[in-house]
Amino acid sequence: MRGAHMESGENRGTDRRALRFAIIFPLVLAISFGLAGYTLRGEIPLGAVLPFGGSPLPAVGYLAFSAGCIALAGIAFGSQAARTSLPRTARRALLGTAFTAELFLTSLFGSTLVAQAGAGRHPGPQPDPIVLAMGSGAALALGVVIALVYQPAEQWTQRDEEALRVELDPALARNRLMYWVHPRSSVLIMILLAGALPGVLIALALPWLGAVVLALALAAVVFLTALVDADRDGATVLIAGVVPALHCRAADVQAAAALDTRARDYGGWGLRRRGGTVSYLSASGPAVVVRLESGTAAIIGAPDTDRAEALAALLNGSFRGWEPGAGPGAPPSGSPGNL
Repeated sequence: MRGAHMESGENRGTDRRALRFAIIFPLVLAISFGLAGYTLRGEIPLGAVLPFGGSPLPAVGYLAFSAGCIALAGIAFGSQAARTSLPRTARRALLGTAFTAELFLTSLFGSTLVAQAGAGRHPGPQPDPIVLAMGSGAALALGVVIALVYQPAEQWTQRDEEALRVELDPALARNRLMYWVHPRSSVLIMILLAGALPGVLIALALPWLGAVVLALALAAVVFLTALVDADRDGATVLIAGVVPALHCRAADVQAAAALDTRARDYGGWGLRRRGGTVSYLSASGPAVVVRLESGTAAIIGAPDTDRAEALAALLNGSFRGWEPGAGPGAPPSGSPGNL
């Protein structure tokens, strides 16, 4: 155990190879953009306007500002992918986002510059739609590819620590329950379509606003997806598996029951607080209603009835392991059954 802790301490922090890559690539991309754009300086004698509008800038000023934005966006996201404390999936997503962001900005500034080069009139902020569309498509595709092929270095994580604890004490495995909750497929499609379709149309006129609309749709999906992690000490709801949103200590639980719920009765989907009740529901349906010693209540969603009953049994102290389709079994006599 001591050796494991020492290894954990040595590996925590930063993946230096990933950090070097996350810094060097945006810098090289920004410098390359600046050198390529400098060849068009003779085509913009009146200066160039940034995609966001404003007064025309000299060629050098436009290229310097553009290169700075490209480098900062790539480093800001990419450096986070080097944090070994984050889950592997999150690190992949961050590196893919870094690639998409820096390449999209390259396309945006480049298409705006191309649209103004050789125009022979007062410059304007409208980008060349063909260059922007091709560049944005390539940025998204390369971002997805990078996220899929990136293999974060193996690190000793909290999950490894828990696996070691279970190996040393097998009884812990019979008192642990983890599952994901997320909206129904129809709701996910509705949210993504509501963000993607308007976002594409808006992006034709204002690319940054289109990106904001799409980002809001993705944020809504992330907000409605959570990991429920429960053991004999209590239950925790982690939004996107990372951000703690709700926690119930087993010592504070008076009774817990699996019920069929409607999200609107508790304020809607996601994390809600109404009076003395806090809830996290991704959809209407099976959930665990927990009454606490303080007189307040907590409602935790579940993907199906079996896991809702298993979580209720665990919080009631009658959990003896769970297998899909088997159910947790009835609570022993004297255990609180219904609220």
